[in-house]
Amino acid sequence: MTLAEATKLTEEGARTYLEGIRWPDGPVCPHCGELDNAVRMNGAVHRAALLQCRGCRKQFSVTVGTIMERSHITPRQWVIAFHMMCASKKGVSALQLQRMLGLGSYKSAWHMAHRIRLAMKEEPLSSLLGQVEVDETYVGGKPRNKKNREGRGKKFGRGTDKIPVIALIERGGRARAMPLEGVDQGSLTDAIRAHVDFASTLNTDELGLYMRISDHRDRSDRSIMITRIGPS
Repeated sequence: MTLAEATKLTEEGARTYLEGIRWPDGPVCPHCGELDNAVRMNGAVHRAALLQCRGCRKQFSVTVGTIMERSHITPRQWVIAFHMMCASKKGVSALQLQRMLGLGSYKSAWHMAHRIRLAMKEEPLSSLLGQVEVDETYVGGKPRNKKNREGRGKKFGRGTDKIPVIALIERGGRARAMPLEGVDQGSLTDAIRAHVDFASTLNTDELGLYMRISDHRDRSDRSIMITRIGPS
């Protein structure tokens, strides 16, 4: 869904969109964990999109147990805000959220922005699986007036002072990127093993550090298969 499509959503459409993301296999009760055993409460006195679990008999909605719980901000405004903050290269200020979403106060916009940033920091629910491509890059401004130790000009690649970032992309699926403390055996191994399933095949370049990851087995004697796809 694009930002233009998100702005055209109705409140009912936004709730349906959120339910599809959170419950692709049917509603899951946040109280007892029972799958697809809930009934929708369609009475005139019930809140919109309210469900009741047939198992524990407790009521819930798609926002229960999320950063949107107990918020007076509508699901449509949440969806648009998520798209704005994820798609904007330079970020979105709370003041801009307040103005574009028509929120009643700056405090609401500020609280909303911080909740979304908190959600972005949460650990992924599942590891990348299948054919996963991985590579590292370096992010930061242009190095100005800096010379390497031999005095032969600016440093590039692994010799730069920029922040190293690793990108992991599941072919035809999800993608993740995160900063590294350094491009070394330990940092690469920790990042890959934290985000890639052991049944996956890792496709990467000819950097020798990647090839040694498959030789480093854990206590369960599992390893990730590494395949080279060419020079970076």
